[in-house]
Amino acid sequence: MFDTVRILSLDFPLTPRRELLLTAHRLIGSKRAARIYTPNAEMAYRAARDPAFSALLHRADLLLPDGVGISMAAARQGVSLSRVSGIDFAEALLRTAPRPYRVFLLGAKPGIGAAAARELSRRYARAEIVGVQDGYFPCERSHTVAAAIAGMRPDLLFVCLGSPRQEQWIDTHAIPCLAMGLGGSLDVWAGEVKRAPAVMQRAGLEWLWRTARDPRRLARLPALAGFAWRALTEKVEDFSVNCEKTEP
Repeated sequence: MFDTVRILSLDFPLTPRRELLLTAHRLIGSKRAARIYTPNAEMAYRAARDPAFSALLHRADLLLPDGVGISMAAARQGVSLSRVSGIDFAEALLRTAPRPYRVFLLGAKPGIGAAAARELSRRYARAEIVGVQDGYFPCERSHTVAAAIAGMRPDLLFVCLGSPRQEQWIDTHAIPCLAMGLGGSLDVWAGEVKRAPAVMQRAGLEWLWRTARDPRRLARLPALAGFAWRALTEKVEDFSVNCEKTEP
């Protein structure tokens, strides 16, 4: 049970990362369909404009603030909210796993999942990769893909289809495991994409690094500008800190 801070329409937990990890491990142990989403400023702006997407994100068991913009919006309220990168959180789960976790990788181009699986298996002894599926399947096969994944009985499902498709897919297919929406993480694990240097990550400039290496990301700037405008111009009382404990 966590205190939360509301950024636009989304509630983020105000709790140390260690407690978030313990909660995620408990969700895995519950053997039920659980969800962790990692909204950044672009996703928060979409949620503020799309009530259905906002409601979908609110059905998550945990929302992690994956973006410096979210942290800056919280700071405007006088609240300290550290960025929690989705890929870093997923790796921390594997690193601190109390037992071998069965992991399924969904998304990216053909071949990327297999390369990511080899890297995760090499780095994390308790990561048992039980299957991979690329993200290039037609919508009409979604239920077949979901059934195949459920049949592998994963503990963790990393869904890397890009937002909002990955969150919608997780929400639609309630597979009994902990599912996480992780964007381009498979490409990083496969070595296809390099992360920003650690100093840029700590400075909150990973978005600049990624945009410089992939100019197609410039198309996202209007959403980032929209989030910044909303975060800077809305009255602080339009945000809120919820000190009534909320159940994760």
